[in-house]
Amino acid sequence: MSGYNIKNDALHIDNVALSDIAAEYGTPAYVYSAQEITNQYERLAGAMKKALPADRQPLLCYACKANSNVAVLAHLRSLGSGLEIVSEGELHRGIKAGFDPQKIVSTGVGKQASEISECLKAGIHQFNVESLPELVHIQKIASAMDKPANVVFRLNPDVTGGGHHKISTGRKRDKFGLNRERIFEGFEMAKEMSHVNALGLSIHIGSQVFTVEAFKQAFEKMPDIVNDLREAGYKIDRLDIGGGFPIIYDDEKLLNLDAYAQWVNDIIVPLDTEIIMEPGRYLVGNAGVVLSEVLYIKETQERKFLVLDAAMNDLIRPTLYDAYHGIAPVENLDAPRTKYDVVGPICETGDTFSTDRELPQMKAGDLAVIQSAGAYGFCMASNYNTRPMPPEIFVKGDNVSVIRPRQTYNDIIDIEAIPDWIGQKE
Repeated sequence: MSGYNIKNDALHIDNVALSDIAAEYGTPAYVYSAQEITNQYERLAGAMKKALPADRQPLLCYACKANSNVAVLAHLRSLGSGLEIVSEGELHRGIKAGFDPQKIVSTGVGKQASEISECLKAGIHQFNVESLPELVHIQKIASAMDKPANVVFRLNPDVTGGGHHKISTGRKRDKFGLNRERIFEGFEMAKEMSHVNALGLSIHIGSQVFTVEAFKQAFEKMPDIVNDLREAGYKIDRLDIGGGFPIIYDDEKLLNLDAYAQWVNDIIVPLDTEIIMEPGRYLVGNAGVVLSEVLYIKETQERKFLVLDAAMNDLIRPTLYDAYHGIAPVENLDAPRTKYDVVGPICETGDTFSTDRELPQMKAGDLAVIQSAGAYGFCMASNYNTRPMPPEIFVKGDNVSVIRPRQTYNDIIDIEAIPDWIGQKE
């Protein structure tokens, strides 16, 4: 994480000590580095510029489900990014963050009527269609509104590339996309529809794809179907080649961006279409940490527990996906090492961030960070155990901004109501 560095034996984000952030804003807290997001965006865009012709540069549409804070979105928009959304709420976030609707694409297997209509009102770039009933639904709404809907059909290539099975999306058994025969059927249906423009294909095989050669295997499925569709008389002007690039949580194999860009140049560029990509986790994952305080060190005959004030409601990935996250003290990084089970305060055994993790020795009151938490962290947080959600804090250089304040108990409870038909015991 290049946005994070060590000064005076203490972790900093850019120029700001994480201990200072904890003192000012409390813990637990999400802290993001704007510089790291910029670095990742420029690495990906730079690899494309180096390998692809100037007139075939992809539209990079950030998959905002990874981290949807409007400040993060606005920062990416300022770098030139487009947006990939999977809900009506994400559309509203994107509009608030200032995105041009013509740089927004909508994905997802269960697009609701209100989402489709709001996207049509906004004038988004395209819908990535996942099923034929969805296509019919889009036509019905678009015709009622008398607004054209640009669509591409998502191909399910029956290719997977690692990552947890819950975030693999390109296998034949997964709920996503259409097989070759259904795509041809979809184009034929769209030809008879008054308000649908079928313009191409999309493909996305999953998230955290660490078998990086799987991208090449998926891309190689495209030329035959594109050429066959064109021979059948259908227009193929757009190819959305998805995302899924891995980041390092533990010992994952990183994507060789130059090799990936060369695959795009060799396989996708000759098909002579607009190219769209959907990076998400890659841009923000390593830009964020959960900043936490050690509450207690609990020792039993068998285990030593490092009890944090952060919990599974703040970061659910370890218990949901058995996900690995790096953990480190904020200060005293060279202290003698010992093994801990790192846990939170929630009354669930699943409220565990790691077991048998070797770390520098820590004590109550010390600060710790759970690393690589910028993607699928805060956006999956909850109020389980009526725990207020933590603040989100954005840092660039010396600048520190709260981009979402810490939730209060009143924020949680005041939106609930007791019906007047509930009696009061005397």
